[in-house]
Order: sequence, then structure tokens, then C-alpha cells
Amino acid sequence: MNLFPYFDPVDFSQYTDVVPFAWKYSMGASIEKNTLKLQESRLKNIELAIVGVPFNSEKDDFKLTPNPDKVRQAFYSLAGVGKLNIIDFGNLKSSSSHKGNYLALRDVVDYLNELDIVTIVIGGSQDYSYGVCQAFMSDPFFSFSTIDAFLDVKKGVESLHQSNYLSQVFKTLPDLFQFSLIGYQSHYVPESYFKKTKGMGLHLRLGKLRDNFNAAEPILRNSHFLSFDMCALKHSEAPGRFMLPNGLYADEACQLLKYAGSGTRLKVFGLFGLSGKEEADPLAVNLAAQLVWYFVQGYLLRDKSNPGTGAGYLNYRVEIPELASPLIFYKNENTEQWWIQVQAVNGEIKYFACSEKDYEMACNNEIPENWLKYVQKTDDKLK
Repeated sequence: MNLFPYFDPVDFSQYTDVVPFAWKYSMGASIEKNTLKLQESRLKNIELAIVGVPFNSEKDDFKLTPNPDKVRQAFYSLAGVGKLNIIDFGNLKSSSSHKGNYLALRDVVDYLNELDIVTIVIGGSQDYSYGVCQAFMSDPFFSFSTIDAFLDVKKGVESLHQSNYLSQVFKTLPDLFQFSLIGYQSHYVPESYFKKTKGMGLHLRLGKLRDNFNAAEPILRNSHFLSFDMCALKHSEAPGRFMLPNGLYADEACQLLKYAGSGTRLKVFGLFGLSGKEEADPLAVNLAAQLVWYFVQGYLLRDKSNPGTGAGYLNYRVEIPELASPLIFYKNENTEQWWIQVQAVNGEIKYFACSEKDYEMACNNEIPENWLKYVQKTDDKLK
């Protein structure tokens, strides 16, 4: 598959003068070098690829937005992170229809997934997450997380757009393995709305997240796709579509993105919802660029070892009276990340990210709730 015809390539010359230090030390210089020498046959050497999606949905149509280029400019002006094979394909060319844009993004992500390239989508409206999700339709263990103040499901008969795209995701992927909503605000999300979701849910409202910020790390480590809506942030941190008095602080959002980047299962990170207007607020643009930067920082921390091999892992077997077999935990000696083993009814073994709290619960003869959910969901998939 030749990806280049899908995109309008980046004109790097327009960004070299915006860097506050010598261009050669910037993120943009590294991306420019890798992108300009890229050939289709050498895609397999790439680790990260940036894809701009310059569309905002509007009822059954879409409008072009310059926001991906605004984020690109701010991101390029940040300091480089060392040796990393990261490229920028440019902006996705517009199709003749809204649906065509979704399908084009699906095809691009699907192909990059096959090459084991992590995709960073710098987008317009969040409904383009639907296009990304379609690329995972053949994966029975696809796990999808979104960081958002709202749960974007339908309230009635509506056209597909950014405030209800999840309904189409759940309709298209009714057997979704896991869906998690992180940082939502309960005064915007009626509890009954969660009944409209599919898959195993490990949701974290904003207050609960703040009580234990590390609780988000295992959820993100289990995810294949993270969709981040900028409206998850306080309006004072990133002025955007809604004037929300509460929300994530900038440093909290950056930490979440660093968690996500370090997760070895995460194949796509999408940044959406900068503005419903023609151009986003400069403060929001700069923060969006930093979110992408921290995701890349997290990627550099990835430990691709497998707990199943045992190498570099401490093994803990915990006996619980109610269970016939012990729970088996693994702790990565380098990252201190925890994993739990699940054996399905057919004997197949899976590993899921967990927290030290899950291990401590087991040590106190309590069966971790998340383990039970993973067992039940895995059995449903493999029996």
C-alpha cells in the first residue's frame, strides 16, 4: 500500500523560523530529516508517524480546519528528544464525503498497525476516532480509552458528530473488549449513559482520578487506542469549545500522555477537539503540542519485554481461599509496572496491566474486581 497519495506533505521551510533556538536542536529538525529521506520501502524502520486530520464535522458534512498545522508548528518548535525514527506524513487529503474521510483514516491506521508503527493523529473533531476504531475491527481484544469531560453517546436520533461518535463505535464494534472513560465530570454524564457503552468498563471520573492519579496508568497500558479531547482540560488551561470551570490541569494531562506513550500496547494516540471555530486559542495550541511531546517522551520509556517470558520480572503467586488456583502477578524490575495473569477456559494465557493495589488486595485475601472482569471477558472471547 502506498500511503503518500493520501496526504498533502509538510512544507518544513515554513516552520524553521519559529524555533526559539537553533533549528537543528528542535523536534522539527529531527522529523524533517527522517521524513525527507523516507521511501515507501523503508517504512518498516519508522517508530512513530504523525498524521494530520484537518476536518471538523458539521452535521452530515465537514469543514477544513488549520488546527493540525497550528499544533504542528508549536510541536516542531519544542526541543528534540534524541534518536527517534519519527516522521510526519502531513495532512490527510479531504474525500468527497464525510464517510470517505473516516475510511481513509481507517486504511492509513490499519496499514501502519501492520508495520508496527505508532500513529499520532493530530485532528480536528473527535468523531474521527470512529475511523481509527474501524482499523481494529478484527482484533477481539481491542481496548479503547478516551480522556474526555463528556461521554459522547447519542441522546436520540442524530447525525454522527463529535458529541455522539461513541454510539457509532459501539454499534460497529459490539464485541469491543474494553472501553474506558478517564477524567469525565459526573455533572455532565448521567449514570444511565454508561448503559449505552460496550465492552468491559474501567471508568475514572475526575475526582476519583485526582484521589489516585496512578490508577489511570494500568488502564492506559492496556489500551490500543487513546482518544484525547481537549475539553477534558479546564478552560483556564486551554480555552476551547466549552467554557468548563473544572477539568484537568495542564501538568496532569501531560502526565497522562506520558503514561500512554509508555504503554507497549498503545498503537494510536489521537488529539482532538481543539476548537469548533476556524482557529484554536494559542494557549490551547501550545498545550496540545506539549501533550504530543510528552507522549513521545513516554514512548522512549517503553519496555517491550513480555511478562510471560519471566526475564526481568519478579513473579508472585498469591493463594486466596475462594479460588482453586493462585493468582499470579508479575512486576517489571525496570519499570515497576505490575501485570496479572489470566487463564481462559480453553487454557490460553493472557496478561493484563494492573496496579500494586490489586496485588495488595490479593495478599489480604480479597479477589481484585478488575481480575474478575478480565477473566469473564476473556472467557467470553475464547470459549
